[in-house]
Amino acid sequence: MGKLNASFVFFIFCLIHLFSSLGLCDEVYKIGPGDVLILNIFAGGKEQNKSTLTVSREGIVSVPFLGDVPASNLSLSDFSKKVREALAQDYFVDPVVNVTVKEYREKQALSKIYVLGRVKEPKAYDYQEGLTALNACALAGGFDPFAAPNRATITRKKDGKEQVMKINLEKIRDGKESDPLLLPGDRIYVPESRL
Repeated sequence: MGKLNASFVFFIFCLIHLFSSLGLCDEVYKIGPGDVLILNIFAGGKEQNKSTLTVSREGIVSVPFLGDVPASNLSLSDFSKKVREALAQDYFVDPVVNVTVKEYREKQALSKIYVLGRVKEPKAYDYQEGLTALNACALAGGFDPFAAPNRATITRKKDGKEQVMKINLEKIRDGKESDPLLLPGDRIYVPESRL
């Protein structure tokens, strides 16, 4: 019996180590900007609220009943405890708060495309099926006066390596070349003109 118990304890230890190394243990995983969380609040034997919340760039989550609550760099259990204690002060008797990650920020980054360089609003944009390079630049407000759209590039990760494709957005705009479809995670860069 002692051997069996020792084997079981070793098995559990290995599982915990595996989950921790994969970032699946909530004590190891720290909440960060871009994470999408599911928050469940129970009190009086009933579910009082279920919300899907996105952590802001500042690491803040807008929690029902409480408003803005800092979440960045907290484990899921620490954040749950923080929310539970705040709710217990003013809203519920002995509330139970469960927090899980619906979408990790790393995965969310892959659902974006990035339009950078000499466009009017360089930043990350949500990827949409059928989005092309020229349309992505239009999303970014178009080219600024110092842009060289004829020397633009698309950087794409494939099999762990970055590929850089040169594109001429002027010819694409004029209908002389086809407008390439984008994939999630693509980065378009529009350089400055050489004056």
